[in-house]
Amino acid sequence: MNVNFYIRPGVNERVEAQVELVPDARSAVYGVVRTEDGLPVSGALVLLFETGRGPEEAAPSSQMFTDENGRFAFGPLAAGTLYMLSVYKNAVKLRELELITGDA
Repeated sequence: MNVNFYIRPGVNERVEAQVELVPDARSAVYGVVRTEDGLPVSGALVLLFETGRGPEEAAPSSQMFTDENGRFAFGPLAAGTLYMLSVYKNAVKLRELELITGDA
């Protein structure tokens, strides 16, 4: 169990805080993307798929780019569910999408 919060007290202010930790059964996955030499990879695209019973049923669930230290994290995840992670670096093509409204 973990709780983080910020406090910015004002002048002559006394802040009272009561924190109650409640057990959380949810899961998470986190990790670091590294090169073959062990160096962290920043800006890699990490995709999370919920696969149901197997990889052939994969449905995209979430995505993120790794930070400057190659770190990524996804959660909360449902216990007992099969997930698949895919990692891409320098293999993703970005393109601009032109949206046309019905008024055009």
